[in-house]
Amino acid sequence: MTEEKSAPADAKFDAEQERLIHALVSRGLVTAEEAQGCKAPDGPGAKPVLTRLVEAGALTLGQARRALQKAALLMGEEIPGYEILEQLGQGAMGTVFKARQLSMNRLVAVKKLHPRLARNPQFLERLTREAHHAAKLSHNNIVQAIDVGCANQTHYFVMEYVSGTTIKEEIEAGKIYTEKEAVEITLQIAQALQHAHRRGLIHRDVKPANIVLTLDGIAKLADLGMARDTGDRALARAEKGLTIGTPYYIAPEQIRGAEDIDVRADMYSLGATLYHMVTGQPPFPDKGIDVVLQAHLERELTPPDHLNDKLSGGLGEVVECMMAKDRAQRYRNPDDLIIDLEYLLNGQPPRLARQYIEASTLRQLEAGDEEEEAAPPPSGPPGGAWLWIGVLGGVLALSLLMNLLQLLRR
Repeated sequence: MTEEKSAPADAKFDAEQERLIHALVSRGLVTAEEAQGCKAPDGPGAKPVLTRLVEAGALTLGQARRALQKAALLMGEEIPGYEILEQLGQGAMGTVFKARQLSMNRLVAVKKLHPRLARNPQFLERLTREAHHAAKLSHNNIVQAIDVGCANQTHYFVMEYVSGTTIKEEIEAGKIYTEKEAVEITLQIAQALQHAHRRGLIHRDVKPANIVLTLDGIAKLADLGMARDTGDRALARAEKGLTIGTPYYIAPEQIRGAEDIDVRADMYSLGATLYHMVTGQPPFPDKGIDVVLQAHLERELTPPDHLNDKLSGGLGEVVECMMAKDRAQRYRNPDDLIIDLEYLLNGQPPRLARQYIEASTLRQLEAGDEEEEAAPPPSGPPGGAWLWIGVLGGVLALSLLMNLLQLLRR
């Protein structure tokens, strides 16, 4: 019985020594080669390891003493190599912290999966998928992936730390963006979507909360938690019928749970975000979720320049094209949207939005003509008879009026 109890204790001490060595290597105090063989077989804890490192000349006595003073912190480090500094935010899947990557001496953001979700393989797969999707992308307007893994039963995803504020935070503080400001930000995010689209990814949750503005005015698209690879047909089939997105900014086809979601859904959401930025309210600002979703499906959009008279009609056309309920009437891809946004920034009306709108109008007119041709001939009297019926009705109405006046005079 005594031997059975001592084995787990030794394993625990070994694990603690491993974490201490990893922390020293991550901080650049010793190299991985110097750390080899320094795990002390003659006793648990930090002191034997540090003693051997001093004897090997890998650490000075002063460094070893300071490391011994912080040994509890070093060995208990939740994610080896990262020093957690403060909490930045919390979401449905996990909590995001500001941290320092010790080996690079740089600030990073660390998303930790909630422990209750870590027991579910689906959430573990989703966290890993988010990290791998982000790793495919390398663009100045997308938050970069750095690392993903598990340490001490903590599942984590490390990404670029962006010092700044989100569009959501600025809107909630009462900011309404000028047309130029909003178009410049939208252009940057359109370029991010262009980069992702060319690598086969759709974001599926573009919204003010997922756009971060740096102190230098650079807009970065964040949170690929809902992103999907367009080539992942198995996941597309599994998610068919599910409404995935954020109600105020979601595309109609996402509400319907369409299987073949593509980048045009992201452009709809970006259009809704642009709308919110320049008007101070989302396109359909109703309270109930069901009402908002139904509005995306059926209600006509009030043009943003009708709510804010400082906006140009050209911006209204761009938003109308981005947020067309039928995705066939939206911009085909981010490339087309970028062209029109650049026209707006140059003080010119959009070119492609007008072509899309005109083409849509022609299609509607053609559909109307076809319906008229297919309609059955009207029943009842022929056209000439309707004229005489109308004249007779007018005469009778006039006669009744004259009789009424005569009665009143009596």
